[in-house]
Amino acid sequence: MNAVQRFIRSRVLLLTAAILIAAMCLSVVVQSQSQAALNRTIDENSRGLYDILVQAKAPSGALLQPEIANGAGGIGFDQLDSIRKLSGTSVAAPISLVSRVTQNLETPRLDAMDYLGYNAGLAGTATADQAAGATAPNQWPAAESVLSDTAKKYRLTASAVSSDGNSEQTLFKTTAEGSLGKARLVEEKAQGGSSIRIAAPAGETGIKFPNPAGGSEHNLFNLSVALPLAPEVTESVVAVDPASERALLGSAGDFLAPLEKAPPADARDAGAVGRYLEGLFTNGISMDQLKEGPDFLGVKLKYWAPLMTQYQQAKRTGQLTGGSQAVPLIVRSGTSLDLKYNVKIEEVDDAGKVVKDVGTVSKSLGKDYLPFVSKDPFALSWPGSTDHSSLLGNNGNFNQGLYTPAKWSTNFAGAPKYTDGDTAANGAVDKTAVPGDWVTVNRLPDKAASGAPVDQTQRDPVDERSYRDNLSTGQQQPAQPLPMVYGTFDPAAVAAASGDVNKLPLGGYDPTPFTLVKDAAGKDVPAAELKPSLSATGLASQSAGAITDYYGLAAARGYKQNAAVIDAVRVRAKAPGSWKEAQPEVEKLAAEIRAMGLDATIVAGSAREDTSIAVPGYSKDGAGKESPLGTVQQSWVRQNAADAVAGSLSGTNVTLLFLTLCGAALLTGASTVSYIRKRRSEAGTLRAMGWTQRRIRTWVLEEFGVGAVLLAAAGVLLSLLSWSLPTALVCAAVVVLYCGAALFAAQQLRHRDVIDQEPQHDERLIPVDSPLTFANRQLGTNKFNTLSLAVAVGVFGAAVGGLIALLIDIPRAAGASALSGLAAASVTLPSILLAVAGVAVGLVLTLVTGRFELNAKRQYLGILQAMGWNPDMLRQVRLFENALVGTVALPLGVLGALGIGLLLAPYAAIWAAVAGLVAVLCWIPIATKVVQ
Repeated sequence: MNAVQRFIRSRVLLLTAAILIAAMCLSVVVQSQSQAALNRTIDENSRGLYDILVQAKAPSGALLQPEIANGAGGIGFDQLDSIRKLSGTSVAAPISLVSRVTQNLETPRLDAMDYLGYNAGLAGTATADQAAGATAPNQWPAAESVLSDTAKKYRLTASAVSSDGNSEQTLFKTTAEGSLGKARLVEEKAQGGSSIRIAAPAGETGIKFPNPAGGSEHNLFNLSVALPLAPEVTESVVAVDPASERALLGSAGDFLAPLEKAPPADARDAGAVGRYLEGLFTNGISMDQLKEGPDFLGVKLKYWAPLMTQYQQAKRTGQLTGGSQAVPLIVRSGTSLDLKYNVKIEEVDDAGKVVKDVGTVSKSLGKDYLPFVSKDPFALSWPGSTDHSSLLGNNGNFNQGLYTPAKWSTNFAGAPKYTDGDTAANGAVDKTAVPGDWVTVNRLPDKAASGAPVDQTQRDPVDERSYRDNLSTGQQQPAQPLPMVYGTFDPAAVAAASGDVNKLPLGGYDPTPFTLVKDAAGKDVPAAELKPSLSATGLASQSAGAITDYYGLAAARGYKQNAAVIDAVRVRAKAPGSWKEAQPEVEKLAAEIRAMGLDATIVAGSAREDTSIAVPGYSKDGAGKESPLGTVQQSWVRQNAADAVAGSLSGTNVTLLFLTLCGAALLTGASTVSYIRKRRSEAGTLRAMGWTQRRIRTWVLEEFGVGAVLLAAAGVLLSLLSWSLPTALVCAAVVVLYCGAALFAAQQLRHRDVIDQEPQHDERLIPVDSPLTFANRQLGTNKFNTLSLAVAVGVFGAAVGGLIALLIDIPRAAGASALSGLAAASVTLPSILLAVAGVAVGLVLTLVTGRFELNAKRQYLGILQAMGWNPDMLRQVRLFENALVGTVALPLGVLGALGIGLLLAPYAAIWAAVAGLVAVLCWIPIATKVVQ
């Protein structure tokens, strides 16, 4: 009988080899699928809108701060041109922070519906032109009002509240009283005819808040009460090259198209632009032009009214000089600033007692707010009021916008600074924000528009902590710019286009929010997004209020020549494909840029990562004592995240494969050694026939050689199919372990003298009076097989512990970036399947090892049954035998699992030991139930 026939006849060798080959096939397939899913996930999420971030001086560390438009400058336009001329450059888009812009939101007002109906003398000719959208006179509704015919006394309490997302702050609360009533039309005789005017009812005093607020007045549609001034709001402005920015953003950057049509620097004189608009009205302008906006060098200026009125006011107050430039802007739609204006309305008697609570009306800055041009941001309506002003049609467009010129400043406009703290196990680095000076907001102007002094005691200024530095300006003092709004943009649409996992910072118009996660005491709190401050100098910021071009930056900051004002250049390489495919070309391009004396950070293969930031000195009380905010989180950019994630999770995959297969190989070896002891009788027969010890070993090794050849063939085939060096090495290790076990097993066939193991008169023998003592006696009699089985169970427990430790360690090994979480999720299920396969194979092989003495066990159990032992006692014998084996295996399993955990996953080593303990304990009842 040849070796193959003997291998098949042995069944045990065939079974264990078959189990091992099946485990190899299953494990390699699962590991290959896991690796493919990992590579696919990383490739799909590791290349953002650009590949290289160029700065004059890049910050150190692997984490990239999102505020790249920080006002630092340092890059000149000659260097930008050189970058664009490099053969590997596809897009080079510069961006810079221009300045902060503070705006007065105009005088808020409360409109109480007091509609007087159609009157030709008051409506004028507005209703004659139906094309303008005016309502025909016969279609005007009847007069209606929320006020009574006789004047009543009211108390108005106006207040403004702001919130940073964590706490609210009342900025002011002011009360005024007076009587209001329904207006009436009065016809008066005049030379050549009569005239119609609107008159207040008898006894009406009106309501007047303290200066600088105005009073109350009636018009055709409403009674308007001027309210206290709202706090000033500060925005930021960034500069881009519109053509390259559109190339970078694709279709998401189409909002910048009007900015490409902006006039050159020598055609932006603010006085000339203002005179051009004034000339349009002098020469006549059609209603269509009023609706769509007059044409200015190919751009429809929809928001022409604020531009013209701001020009006129700046000229009147002397703010406009010969050096003032018109600055074209694309402004943001909406705001994330949390500012609410409230008015409580109460009807009172002469003694000041409340007769009726009319209600409270509120209005917040929201999605309709437009910096520089927003219409009536705080126009509140009396409860029950209806706006009838649309009856006049599009003439109302003329009244649209903020008329007070904005104040441009470079103070406190830079990016926040941070210091590094502790590094977590997954590589995340804690940061601490560096507090700056205090900035005072909520001030009132020194004088009202009429020149009257303002009572400053009616409002307490508020100090806000700044975390930003001042920016440098040009050599000359910048003249007052004239904002010229060309269009709007939606920051949410831009954020969607910039990606998620592979999101890279675009600049000031695509901000990254802060989320409060811990309070000042370090306790977890419900996540709350921080809101920007009124001064825009705090840690949190919103999208830039406006985007301009670099001529606009020069005008706002007083630069006359090509100064080095570019903060960053975002460069996309021409290399196609995934980050890994493009990596050589990207690295070459980055090296060429560094040769120009600039810092080039490769961001292809990066991913966003939530960074914890401690915020000290955030607020102070009346005594000046400062208090921290707590801990916030913000998404930064982890450089080389793709390489790190691919390396760590690929290593985890290979280690899982190694533990699964090599653990199975060791268990196969233990089974083989235990089984070969049963063939010592055959070896003794062959020895009696004259066979040498060497020939006997060769005879047995030939059988193992068949199994080794099958394993090697399976390993070669799997390695070729997966085309993976780690797979080939693991398969080779399995074959080596199998061969080593075969050599060790063959050594057990050496001839030994047989000693009677059961002397009849030995006082040391334990009396067999219970299942436990019988089980102990049997295991002590067959020490070799007992130890072999115990080693197999211990190896099983250690392997289970190692597998569990690796699974637990996957999130930590992956890292803290968003790509880490996504990649870890892609390999979690295959890794679990691989570990379960390893556990199942190990369990089966230990059960196979336990069946080698099954016939002998059945014989002595039959004898015990014949002696009168009941089924419960026989089950106890099997249970105690396995329990005693498990007791011997327990230290090996726990210590082995702990050692593997410390070697491969130190942060999960304790869990590895626990898993090893549980695996051995679970083996005991399973083996008792299955092996019987």
